[in-house]
Amino acid sequence: MIEKQMIRLMLNKKFYTQHKGMLSPTVFSGDISSLYETVQKAHEKYEEDIKVDELYSLHTAIFNPALTRAAKEKFSELVEDIKEVQEPSKEIAKDIMRILADRDLAQRIAVEATEIFNGKDANFNEISTMIDNHKSNVNEDKNPAVTNDIQEVIDLLEVTTKWKFNIPVLRENVGGIGGGNLMIAFARPETGKTAFWVSLCAAPGGFCSQGAKVHAFINEEPAIRTQIRAICSFTGMTRDEILFDRVQAQRIWSNIKDNISMFDTVDWSIDDIDAHCEKYKPDIIVIDQLDKVNVSGSYARTDEKLRQIYTSVREIAKRRDCAVIAISQASADAHNRNSISFDQMENSKTGKAAEADLIIGIGRNGHSDLENKIRTLCISKNKINGYHGEPVCTIRRSISRYEV
Repeated sequence: MIEKQMIRLMLNKKFYTQHKGMLSPTVFSGDISSLYETVQKAHEKYEEDIKVDELYSLHTAIFNPALTRAAKEKFSELVEDIKEVQEPSKEIAKDIMRILADRDLAQRIAVEATEIFNGKDANFNEISTMIDNHKSNVNEDKNPAVTNDIQEVIDLLEVTTKWKFNIPVLRENVGGIGGGNLMIAFARPETGKTAFWVSLCAAPGGFCSQGAKVHAFINEEPAIRTQIRAICSFTGMTRDEILFDRVQAQRIWSNIKDNISMFDTVDWSIDDIDAHCEKYKPDIIVIDQLDKVNVSGSYARTDEKLRQIYTSVREIAKRRDCAVIAISQASADAHNRNSISFDQMENSKTGKAAEADLIIGIGRNGHSDLENKIRTLCISKNKINGYHGEPVCTIRRSISRYEV
């Protein structure tokens, strides 16, 4: 009875448009599920209410012309039943929809959990996504209008760039990053990818100095090596100088040491990173390198797998309200080039670039830069403030700092 009442109510164009996100065909059972698919298709095609008397013809003649006579008779009886039911009030209908949607979610979670129990690769991130989407769909205020107060607009924009870049050419042209942002930095091997994010996070004026809690997931080299590079970057001391005066190094390093944590994550998956962020709630996470993170599922091509990895980490950024800095490789096309664009990321078509808010390619021309210190920061995608350009800076490799 309840399902038939909901079908009757969803024939109203306005009500359907307002609440279609809460219901899907899987919410309904048996033939009613198929009938709801017809309601969806009819609303997509027509701009007016659907009359109950039209429902049978829409289902059997327009959207399912190959139905058998027996099937048509069943749907004729079903439509007649729907004619007889009384529409519930709008408020009661909303409660009914929530109940149906909750039951549908519980069933889908149970199916996924059972498949995992029976040997399927565990993908708890998929279950988390189901829950997050459900919360969004059942929230009546999921699309509130943004503020039209100028000061509030400016204040909220500041939140999206809360953590300012400490490299002057980046701070002046882009500003910074904030919770929910996905930033990709990519370059050829031995160009300074790790030094780049270490400098942003640990060098003076960096994210850690600003009070951000930074967690870095390292899967390319032992994390302890990256830790010493962060110490060098903040203290301004080379490794030899630190060995010579450890007391001085410790005194300086103590200013930010509690704001940065590094983890060896060779065998980690996207789900592991998500669980870590849920538990520890970092402000910024760095994944060096994101392409090497494990993700469940089977993929026909490498770019399809990478798209899923980058989509999943973008969801982590939004779900956990943290900024994500993903480090990636550039393809051979970018070798010895100052100017590189996001289409030169390795093993990627559009999957990686589509998910990012900010993409910075680190270019280097080894033939013209004899001292190997000039770097071009090629900003080829920027949804933060729209700036696109190729500002130049230098790298001090001995202390992992990017400077003017």
